[in-house]
Amino acid sequence: MKKAALIILLAILSINLISAIEIDVTTKTVSGTAITDLDEPAVFDITIRNLGEDDSFEIYSLVGIDITPENPYAISSGQTRTIRINAFPSDSLKSRKGSYPFEYKIRSSKNEIYIGNLNINIAGLGDVIQIIPENINPESETESVQIRNKASVDFSELEIKMTSVFFDYQDSISIKGMETKELQVPIDIEKMRTLDSGNYLLNSKIKTRGVSAEVESMIKFLEQENIETTETNEGIIFLRREIIKRNFGNVKKTVEITAEKDLISYLFTTVNIEPSETSFQGFHVEYSWKKELIPNEEIDVVIKTNWIFPIVIVILIIFIVYFIKRTVETDLKLEKKVSFVKTRGGQFALKVTLHLNARRFIERINVFDKLPPLVKLYDKFGAIHPNKIDINNRRIEWNVDSLNADEERIFTYIIYSRIGVVGKFELPSAKATYEKEGKIKRSTSNRSFFINEPKSV
Repeated sequence: MKKAALIILLAILSINLISAIEIDVTTKTVSGTAITDLDEPAVFDITIRNLGEDDSFEIYSLVGIDITPENPYAISSGQTRTIRINAFPSDSLKSRKGSYPFEYKIRSSKNEIYIGNLNINIAGLGDVIQIIPENINPESETESVQIRNKASVDFSELEIKMTSVFFDYQDSISIKGMETKELQVPIDIEKMRTLDSGNYLLNSKIKTRGVSAEVESMIKFLEQENIETTETNEGIIFLRREIIKRNFGNVKKTVEITAEKDLISYLFTTVNIEPSETSFQGFHVEYSWKKELIPNEEIDVVIKTNWIFPIVIVILIIFIVYFIKRTVETDLKLEKKVSFVKTRGGQFALKVTLHLNARRFIERINVFDKLPPLVKLYDKFGAIHPNKIDINNRRIEWNVDSLNADEERIFTYIIYSRIGVVGKFELPSAKATYEKEGKIKRSTSNRSFFINEPKSV
């Protein structure tokens, strides 16, 4: 009981001592932030009005805040004096970042005490320098970055080095207390084109007075869809169509390319990329390509149609049809053959045979053949003697009044040469004119040749 009573008595005496000091106190915050790694204290102005006798006063704190200067301040009776103090956290509080309220005391020479309250913001260099990047638009060429000084402390030389996927930038600036400056930073356009929209980290390293700190902030890359399509068509026989879709935006986008061909051109069409889908609709074929494009990616589809092969095929068909038609519609087939003939004198001699085959009834048939150079005509003939022999013009003719359908005639003659012939000996085509239903028509035989090999010794 005695101990409890003693504690109560001491408390009452303490209250009397505190209340007995006759001063009026007002405070003003000059710089409320203490930057621990720069040994930069918070600064306050304390204005004291002495309502009592002349006295001297000392300002201090007992809660982990070091207040300087520590010397007492003399204030006359009725005098008002403003005292600027520096407040800095002790070692035990330096790691405690943020706002910290604390008590300070004013003690008179008579040991009378006034207790007041102040608030200090404990921070490092990386806490007072704020780096705020603006959102980036995909069409931007520069990025606006704000450098904000949250403390009432001037920095005459602040080195800044910023690194992100959009840019690498460094600069040195001066910035006053509570000031905000804006930097225009060039963007790497080529890198930006490959990025998706979203949030990206900006790492900044700041340095001043030999102290450095790292600051992290976020850059928001805004969404933008931009699919560009280019198409080229070239060629007449060899057709080439190219379709390119490219993602110039910064979000993934699924694109589709379609093309249509008729069934005939489909057979002669090739593509560089296998279609996602090929569908047959009547007499047409539809191709479809689908792909999800990331930023700066493209799909390039090349469609080639080669009409050379179908044109060649068509020409061949026309030629075959024409040949068949001509063969079928020919009234007179004229065929020429040649064979080697042995002679007593060993001269070079050939037997020429003209074979006529009438497919339909024809009349007034005139068949003529020309003798090649360097040979002579043997004066003996087969069953049918030529109607005319023109030695000067080297021409032989046979006349036939008429031929019924499927009726044949065979004419033969022999040519010889006293000069040996070695190699290929070619004879010209025989020709025939005839009349069919009052119309004059012509027929030509094949070209024939004979190869005479030299005798080995």
